[in-house]
Amino acid sequence: MDAAWAQANSAKKLVKFGGGFYCGQVEIEGKEPLFIFNGFFMSMRSKFTKPGTEIHYYSVQWPADKLSWADFRGKVLGPTDPADAPADSLRGQILADWEKLGLKSKPNVGDNGMHASASPFEGFAERNNWLGASIESDPFGKLMLGAGMSPAQIKAWSVDPQVNTEPGKKGSIFDQLEDLNTEDCLGKLRSLCDMNPLNAAFVFIKPHAVTDKVKALAKAGLVAKGIQIVAEGSLKGEVIDEKKLIDQHYYAIASKATILKPEQLNVPKDKFKEQFGTSWEDALASGKVFNALDGCAQLG
Repeated sequence: MDAAWAQANSAKKLVKFGGGFYCGQVEIEGKEPLFIFNGFFMSMRSKFTKPGTEIHYYSVQWPADKLSWADFRGKVLGPTDPADAPADSLRGQILADWEKLGLKSKPNVGDNGMHASASPFEGFAERNNWLGASIESDPFGKLMLGAGMSPAQIKAWSVDPQVNTEPGKKGSIFDQLEDLNTEDCLGKLRSLCDMNPLNAAFVFIKPHAVTDKVKALAKAGLVAKGIQIVAEGSLKGEVIDEKKLIDQHYYAIASKATILKPEQLNVPKDKFKEQFGTSWEDALASGKVFNALDGCAQLG
């Protein structure tokens, strides 16, 4: 699937519908072309669950008035593509010195060294998933409860569902909150709180980049920006696999790849037709549309 998905991307037979929401027309010799959702996830998951791999994590916090969330991601961590990252950002440094840091290959968009929460809400969802933090014990969870959000709503939104963003339009809840500071994020979710809280995020070094030197670089880079590390540790690939932590982390991606059937997805019909030259309804009726898991079975 990974090779076929890469080939579809190279052939420009791939369309992005939203964050973590892709469809590709996948072709394998001797098989009829199929429309596959999030075919890249199967390879992504294996990088986290392969025996002998691990992530190394930091649960961090910092004063929101000293460092914005946008700068935390853009300047401290660096953009998704490390080639675009500032030289003094963590991703930028890992790219520049990947051999000295003990990495086996040069970082790229997928294997970009590190991850960090895209918003305070994603920070909560990730601490809840990876560290087992409850809504009541989590700093941002407490603020959401105090702002009037119900535990059921918080839990439902933690897996990045499609929600009404404006009349007649739906989108990813995570996308609506990206790069917002804590107070602004609360305001977007429910209402502004009369307080000056700390931002709190979940940061981890990806399996391909877990070396002692990268750990030291990451810790020093965070502390240098006034970010307090409140917890640190490692999670083995076997535990990540057993507890399905990577599946939950990338739930919106994983569900489209392994759980939801194509007819259950909110596919932008105009984009689908523009990309593939056939209507969404006709594609479904053809029986040639699958999620990644079922696509693997069909393609052998």
